[in-house]
Amino acid sequence: MQALLQRINAVMKHMHHSSIPREPLLSPPHMHLLFYIAGKKEGISVKELAERTSVTPGAITQFVNGLVERGLVTREEDANDRRIVRLKLTELAKSQFEKTRKDYLVSASRVFDVLNNDEINQLIALFDKINISHDVKLNNR
Repeated sequence: MQALLQRINAVMKHMHHSSIPREPLLSPPHMHLLFYIAGKKEGISVKELAERTSVTPGAITQFVNGLVERGLVTREEDANDRRIVRLKLTELAKSQFEKTRKDYLVSASRVFDVLNNDEINQLIALFDKINISHDVKLNNR
């Protein structure tokens, strides 16, 4: 297990180093939050974002405040429940994010270019198997 975790960590370092822009505009935690927010067209609540990232709602709020100040994220009242505030990307963020996402995927793909499509699909299937098993265990608690 230790060998597996060391290899996963090494791959993540390679991905991080291959995708760092010369002058980073946003910290990696900010980018991760933007990826999650961008994945939800209807927006995502702070609580949902905290659950998905395993970060406290208080910490998420601090990160989101920085994104709001930069004009990248808006807070909008939920149409069905006024107690819930949904986080959404601004138009500025959507345009910048799409370019950044493409650049990140291109540079991250360089790390995996030693694998053929079958190997990539096998890796995806293995991680899916782990995630599904973990989700089932969490739901049965």
